[in-house]
Amino acid sequence: MKKFTLIVPEMTCGHCEKRIREAVSSLGGNVISLDLETKIVVAEADVSSEELLKKIDEAGYDAEIKS
Repeated sequence: MKKFTLIVPEMTCGHCEKRIREAVSSLGGNVISLDLETKIVVAEADVSSEELLKKIDEAGYDAEIKS
């Protein structure tokens, strides 16, 4: 699995956390860590970064890959 570190600026609450986890899970991946304070999500999945970002966008959140 590929590991991704994402910044999700609009992620502010437990509901946001749940939606992000569901989006990653729907791609067969999982969230390793998620910090609402820093807005950083570390996830792993066997997809491209574009596919992951698209799925998170479909869940209602803008995200970017942290370099």
